[in-house]
Amino acid sequence: MGKSIIGMLVIIGALVLPCGCSDDDDTDAGIDGGATDTDTDTDTDTDTDTDTDTDTDTDTDADAGALAIIGSYTESWGAVHEITAASWTTVFPPYGDAGPTTSKCHIEAYDNTAGYLTAQNDSVDSYYPDLWSRYDWAHDSQADGGVSLYYCQVEYAAADESTAAANTSADHGDISGGCNGFSWAQLISD
Repeated sequence: MGKSIIGMLVIIGALVLPCGCSDDDDTDAGIDGGATDTDTDTDTDTDTDTDTDTDTDTDTDADAGALAIIGSYTESWGAVHEITAASWTTVFPPYGDAGPTTSKCHIEAYDNTAGYLTAQNDSVDSYYPDLWSRYDWAHDSQADGGVSLYYCQVEYAAADESTAAANTSADHGDISGGCNGFSWAQLISD
């Protein structure tokens, strides 16, 4: 009896083992004496995903549009300012026996609507190298109908950009005393 069970398992195994499966078109010789078995499989996949992404954050980086106050100016106190999309450079007039002093800040972010920018002081500046500054600006109407541009450097030695940006003490509505208790400096276009 043991040999007949083994023989039946061998026969069943011979019938089961040669079975090949494929999803592609193929022709297989069946085990039933040469009969041809033809399988046809046709798959059609259609991707109908349509995604719409909406960017709702406020971008205040220097690439968010033109900085509103780009230009060359002379300050009411005699300093010369060159403001570009990348930096704010100030050349202060000689003081005492010292010659002119130059300060350069590299603009990191700005907000034209709120009227301020943050910038990192250049690493070769004489005062507070590599620290952070915040410049605020405001426009003030004049008696002659014109509008003048004023600025207040409310921060000049912050440890990082977020500290500089958080200093909102400049009072845009008080040009005569809203800059750390002093008047804002007028920038006269060259």
